[in-house]
Amino acid sequence: MSAHRKRILRIAAICCLTASTVCAGAAQADPGGRGGEGCEKQQRHQFKEIGQKLGLSDDQKSQAKAIFQGNRAVIKPTLTSLHAEQKNLQALIHADTLDEAAIRAETAKIAGIQADLNVNRAKVEAQFRAILTPAQLAILKSMPHKDHDRGPGPPPMP
Repeated sequence: MSAHRKRILRIAAICCLTASTVCAGAAQADPGGRGGEGCEKQQRHQFKEIGQKLGLSDDQKSQAKAIFQGNRAVIKPTLTSLHAEQKNLQALIHADTLDEAAIRAETAKIAGIQADLNVNRAKVEAQFRAILTPAQLAILKSMPHKDHDRGPGPPPMP
């Protein structure tokens, strides 16, 4: 396997671990809206699948669950803020009069929130990788990724 392909697979696996957290955060931040029961079911399935591929022990599963559930409380207010700012931006875009400065300011707020979410995702991923053995890390790095472009967050929660 070429180095380029290995790199792509590594990135894909990491993205797979992070792609569905927004779904969990969105479900908590907006019950009945985006996310919900179907999303949680998908997250549990993805976590179970990743756990099986990595051969996670029961202790590792418990640690991972604690990491991801602990992140829910951290990410919920940030996602709530992101959704509110996105609504504000949409209102500005569709307003009767164009206010370019306000649109730019709102877009900058959203970019800042998204940066915060990306930093959070990186921290949670680092915590998750820290509970893995070197062999499991190697497997994780070689796993293909299913990027659903759902945004920032840690691996799916069980």
